[in-house]
Amino acid sequence: MLSYDIETVTPEEIKQIVNRGEAALESSLERARPIVETVRKDGDAAVIRYAKEFDGFGGGSFTVPPSTIRSAPSRIPSALLSAIKDSRRRIEAYHIKQKLKGFEFKDSCGVFGQKVVPLERVGIYAPGGTASYASSVLMTAVPARVAGVEEIVLCTPSKNGVVDDVVLAAASIVGIEEVYAIGGAQAIGAMAYGTETVRRVAKMVGPGGAIVTAAKLLVRKDCEIDFLAGPSEVLIITDSSTDPALVAVEMLAQLEHDPNAIALAISTSNKVIGESMNLLGGMIQKAERKDVIEVAAKKGAIFIKVRNLRQALQISNDFAPEHLVIDTRDPEALLDEVRAAGSVFLGKWSSVAFGDYCAGTNHVLPTMGMARSRSALSVYDFVRTIPYQELTRKGAERLAPVAAKMAEAEGLPAHASAANARTGGDDR
Repeated sequence: MLSYDIETVTPEEIKQIVNRGEAALESSLERARPIVETVRKDGDAAVIRYAKEFDGFGGGSFTVPPSTIRSAPSRIPSALLSAIKDSRRRIEAYHIKQKLKGFEFKDSCGVFGQKVVPLERVGIYAPGGTASYASSVLMTAVPARVAGVEEIVLCTPSKNGVVDDVVLAAASIVGIEEVYAIGGAQAIGAMAYGTETVRRVAKMVGPGGAIVTAAKLLVRKDCEIDFLAGPSEVLIITDSSTDPALVAVEMLAQLEHDPNAIALAISTSNKVIGESMNLLGGMIQKAERKDVIEVAAKKGAIFIKVRNLRQALQISNDFAPEHLVIDTRDPEALLDEVRAAGSVFLGKWSSVAFGDYCAGTNHVLPTMGMARSRSALSVYDFVRTIPYQELTRKGAERLAPVAAKMAEAEGLPAHASAANARTGGDDR
């Protein structure tokens, strides 16, 4: 664990904290590039080869039969199925509020409007490996369905060729019938370029590890993606009113994600920092995922003492965390000052864990400072807006001189001629 005081910390130390993980992508790109290119060239043969190498795939078809997907809810505990359904309802209720509508208006020049059109075919990546993420299926597929996407493809790593029933149950609940038991860069390549089995998609979304993230960057020129995601991170702003035990358990939850996860606590209180550090140290020793957490905590568990909450917000806005927890006497008073964060959790009751699963807000969030320019995954990611216009003759006559002047100034005389040519004909 690392501890700093704003009075003695150097600008370079703060810069290193803010600019986390900038170099990590390069090595992953070198590992992902040959996989993506081979899948693009060899299709299914390459996908199967890499699935055998990385996931223990036994051969044969990597397509999960629709009947297996549809029957998955019956193969998981009823209480878990109920939790998945409840989460799905809450995620849908939140994302329905984001649904875009087209518009149309008239002015003296004609009719102007905008259509909202859903993407036709979208690919979802749900991580696997050490855990199965049914929640990621819900968080990606539900907003896509709300947007009106008809075809959703799910790729997820298998364990020896078998996809976890919990993931399949989540897929069934959101109406996905096209699931492939493949993960890693080979899944990204298959969705981006298509194979004999997998038809290419218009866009792919969903979190993944470093190799998946690198593969998404490599295919971006050919297939749209949501954004590049790095290790999980949380930044917690506290004051003397905060319960140190809640700070410690929130940091522990984030650190168990990944050896490169970051949990950053900023406080105006030395007492809260000291007690939080001691409690976290004890929790780590008893944690089930101790091996992962200990590695992450060495560099990723960071405590910073500040003079006031304004300083805390300045650091937070520079850091642009994936998850921002504000646990202070009056957290709502600080919300207006938040300029960059993936998702904000206000008050002592708002654990990031609720946002991860069932609060309704999306858990696919920008990391590594990308929250400075990118928002959480939403319904907006699954639609395209198409503007349209129909000018009248009078409208064309009114706008032709404006367009012509601007075109001439830009050295494009044919543009000016095209505008001026529209000033005659029938009045409409």
